[in-house]
Amino acid sequence: MIHDGGLGRTTDVGEQTQQPAYNPFTGKGYNPLVNQQNFKGFIENLHIRDEQGRVHVETVPTLPDMVHSIYETGANVVLQLDFKDQAAVEPAYWALKNLTNRAGVPANEWCIYKLQAKWWKNPGEFEALDWVQDAFASGVNLAYIPVYNPEDDASWDTLESLKEWAKTNYTISAEIEVYSTGAPLQDLQNYILHNGTDMGTFRTSGIFYAPGDFVDFITSNRTRFDTANYSIPGDIQKNNSVYVFQDNKAPVLLDSIVGNKSLDGHDYRSDFNWIIQQGFQWVITDTADFWDAQLRTQGHRNTSHLMASREVDGVSNGWYRRQHTRDFIEA
Repeated sequence: MIHDGGLGRTTDVGEQTQQPAYNPFTGKGYNPLVNQQNFKGFIENLHIRDEQGRVHVETVPTLPDMVHSIYETGANVVLQLDFKDQAAVEPAYWALKNLTNRAGVPANEWCIYKLQAKWWKNPGEFEALDWVQDAFASGVNLAYIPVYNPEDDASWDTLESLKEWAKTNYTISAEIEVYSTGAPLQDLQNYILHNGTDMGTFRTSGIFYAPGDFVDFITSNRTRFDTANYSIPGDIQKNNSVYVFQDNKAPVLLDSIVGNKSLDGHDYRSDFNWIIQQGFQWVITDTADFWDAQLRTQGHRNTSHLMASREVDGVSNGWYRRQHTRDFIEA
């Protein structure tokens, strides 16, 4: 389970191979591609590096490792599996097939499959897959979220696709990456907002909250990244935009790479108030811990929407036996 395409920013691969450690603030250092390295004997032995550059004792986990930890601790959670590689989807299903949480609920019911909509554009294509057929035959209630990106809009009928997914009993929401009001995919968000009563299974949508990759560092005596030519917290926001890391390059302002995905050249996904005004009910973000704290101080972190009101303990009271993941999302 690695976030980036390279290993440098999130592990101690440089230190372990006696190469210069990778620094995302300069784009320099050892940053080998994940898909060109072996997990066994190499990646499995790397230690996790946090967003401040500090190396921790934990090593790189596999998906089954994470699920096993959830079982051991009795944690009451769902995992959103945000796949970036289409080829990784089916192996993940089979790896989870015989795993459960402490309540005995199959992992493939509370691990949300968030997949690029362009991979399987409609339920017919998706339901023909061997692993999906196995889930149906096994009585597993899959939880699926299609992800729509602006470039999809010019290639195929995304609105018709959304309408078809809305008729299924396993699609729990949709992620719609609208970069500005009226930009590509706005019609999908409008459909969810204004046609919710016509939809079969979900009435929610989410978006990537893009507040940038620079966060205010927590004071620590442990090693952290050299911020090079950037000032923290001064450069967390600049020119009404935010900085984002690039593989093997220096960070750039988000608006500089938005292209024609926005009508006015500004990526509004960095503005949480705009996201709320657009009617999105949930967000994902890369610096979750930091923004959890920030949104709480702003009054935007309402955890009552994340937990069932009658829940005390997900294992002891059988909450998972009464509610599926789709109910969790729509609470």
